Parts: sequence; structure tokens; C-alpha cells
Amino acid sequence: MSCLDETGIFDMNSVIKPFAVNIVAGLFRMEMDEVLSALERFVETNSNVVDVQWDRRMSPKLLVNPYSEDYEERKTAAHYFLLAASILEEEVVGFSENARRLLVYLHEKFGNRLFEIRKPHLFEEEIIKCGFYHTLGPYREVIPEVLVRVNNFVKSKAERNLIEYARSFSKPAELVEDLIENIEVPNMPHKDEMWSYLRWMVRGKPDLKLFEHFSPEDLRVPLTRENADVAASLGLIKSSAPYLWKDRNLAMRARETITAFAKQLFPKDPAKVDYPFFLLGRWLRQKSLNKNTLKEALQFFDHMHEVTGQPHAYYHKMSRYKSGWEKKTASILSKMKIPYGYETITFPLPGDTYTPDFILDKSIQGRRIILEPHYEMSRKQAQKYALFKRTYGHEFLLILLLKNDLIPYYHERKVLADDVCDDVWPIEFVDLLVERIRTGTYGQ
Repeated sequence: MSCLDETGIFDMNSVIKPFAVNIVAGLFRMEMDEVLSALERFVETNSNVVDVQWDRRMSPKLLVNPYSEDYEERKTAAHYFLLAASILEEEVVGFSENARRLLVYLHEKFGNRLFEIRKPHLFEEEIIKCGFYHTLGPYREVIPEVLVRVNNFVKSKAERNLIEYARSFSKPAELVEDLIENIEVPNMPHKDEMWSYLRWMVRGKPDLKLFEHFSPEDLRVPLTRENADVAASLGLIKSSAPYLWKDRNLAMRARETITAFAKQLFPKDPAKVDYPFFLLGRWLRQKSLNKNTLKEALQFFDHMHEVTGQPHAYYHKMSRYKSGWEKKTASILSKMKIPYGYETITFPLPGDTYTPDFILDKSIQGRRIILEPHYEMSRKQAQKYALFKRTYGHEFLLILLLKNDLIPYYHERKVLADDVCDDVWPIEFVDLLVERIRTGTYGQ
């Protein structure tokens, strides 16, 4: 008998009680035991990973110290991260990192006036000038209004002190409802940004614990796209399709189901799963969502940890094209409508790291395609590619793009040994390669 109702979400009466008795025996049976154990281990391993919104290894540099003990700086941090959370929806800002990137950009333009601006056109005039405007989401035009709503709320209702304002609420859910009422733009898609904000504000390190009177036990797991992908893989919800967020009641039930599951693993801190699920959900993107795919992903991260000593890859580094070849490759991919990320993931290697130039959403026999343009290539770079192939070759297909007249030269001097990459392609004819990838004729 299925516990899913007609909306594709577990009926809470038939799910929560079995979970309380035994989530493995009651829901997933023996077949899921291994997956659940691996998932719990993954969460434990990654629960201390710093959120991308304030990770100090990333550029651009954050404009506030998120861990400051100074009360005035803590007030500023609470305001800053509410700005970040308010635009965190991917249909608004695109990649999560763009929220950070955009606020740093606006701070460079306005200084601390960033927190005072109350006219949307002032934000709009600068946002459309930013060099990464095209990477923002399809609803990017609402960003100025949302940022102004936050500033108006903090100044007028919170009296410039969100930390003190939060004390007027006894439970995080009450504050979340208040923030939604005052900040969110009506008729816009939202994926629980305010619950993400409360996770940042309530949990201890690596989160910020600025609202100290709330208990992590009362947090909900945000219903983000990444968390929904993990939940769908587990069978907690039927799908992570966009319809899930179109009905607030449907989204609420899905959130409660995911939170109930998380509480079985971590009763006092269910939101502990949030950022690990974010990392895992990004890896699951573009994949079939089922327990077998989830199991393979968890095994992959276990392998990564064992080989490199690092539990996860670092996603969406802020980068710009560094050569004409890279610009040409990006232009051709865009022209042929092949989605890609440029320097979006940094992979740990034994004693090193590697950030591929282009990772395509296209796959060949289950392996994502990497394009790596090079004007010239050193033996040291070739060794790094070989190390990447040995470590991640079952997940990625690496194609080097080199000048046609240099390919024989590199082969002759054994720089291009068989273990370096999966294929070498003349960069002068990258358009032909991309066309074959687009039409599914590459390798035939």
C-alpha cells in the first residue's frame, strides 16, 4: 500500500507514526537500510561545512564578519543575511552564489547605503550594469523591490535591530510567517528562503546563531530545490517538479514530511541536514531521482572522501573567462543552447584541486561532459588531468581542446598519454564537436 496521497506527498497520519517506531522497517524496509546509513554518515561528515553565503575561501570577499562578537556588527550581519536570503530563490537570482556576489557588488557601488536604500530604481540602475546580470534568474527584475522591502522592514518595523525584533517571537515559525508577510513579493515563486534564513540565524557554527533564544529543535528543513531532490530520491515525496511550490499548503506538507524524516535522524537539530542536502542535491541535479541514484551519489562522495580527504566538491566558484578560446567555447555552447557551468565546481584531488572550465548538462552513458580549452598545456597540467580521470572518471568524460598543430607535438613528447583524458579535439573545430554533442552523434 502506498503512503502517497493524490498530490504525491506522504499522508502525514500514515507516515509520522511509522517513522516514530522505526523509519527503516516502517518505510524503506531492509533495502533502504544501507542508503539511510550512508545518508546519515554523509550528513555527519558535511554538517560542519561553511555555507556558501559566508565561506571565506570564496571570492568576492564578504562585506561583513559573520562571526563577529561585536553587537553592532552582529546587527549588520542579521540585516545583510536577510537581504541575501530574500533573493535566494533560483528563479530570482540564479545560482545561490549570485546572492552573495550581487550584494558584494552593490556594496562596492553604495557602501553602507546598501542598508538604507528605499527606492527600487536605485538598485535597478546598478544591477543591470553588473557583468553577471545574464546569469541571474528569469525573475531577476523583482530583486530591487525585494531588497527595498527588506530595508523598509528592518528600518520601520524592526527598528534597525533584527536580533531584538526576533525576541518578540517565541518560535521560529512565528518569525518566518512575519518575514514572509513583510518581505515576499506576491505571486512570485518561493522555495523557503526564510526558513533558510532562520537556519543561519539559529544554529551554532558553522551557522551564525544570532537569534540565540530560539532552539534548533524548532527549525524546519527548508523546502529548497536541492532538499526536494534528495527527498524525492528517498521516496518521501513523489516529485520535485515546480508544481510542488505553487500551492503553499502542498509545499507546507512536503516541508513537514522532510522535517519529520530529519527529526528521526537528528531529533534536537533537524535542520542539520539542510546544507549537506544542498551539496547532495546539487550533485543529483539532472539525474533520475530514486534510491539507486542516491546510493550511487553517496558512494561517490564516500570514494571522494577516502581518496582526497575532502568530503565534498566546492560548487560555483566566481570566475570570468580567462582566454579567447574560453569565450569562443562559451559562445558556441550558448548559441547551440547547451546548458553549461563555467568553473562551477572545484574537485579535491590527492594533494591538489581541479576546477574544470566547462561542465555540460549533457551526458554520455551517464557521464557528464567536461570541455577543457587550452592554448598550451604543460606536463604538470596533464598530470592533474590524469589524476582527475583516475579519481572521477566514472562520473565525468574529459575532453581537452587543443590547437590542431600542437596535438601531434604533445603526443610525440608523451604529454598526452592515454590516461590523461578521454578525448582530444582541435579547438579550432569546437563548433563541430558541440554540434555532435547536441545531436547525440559524438563518438559515433
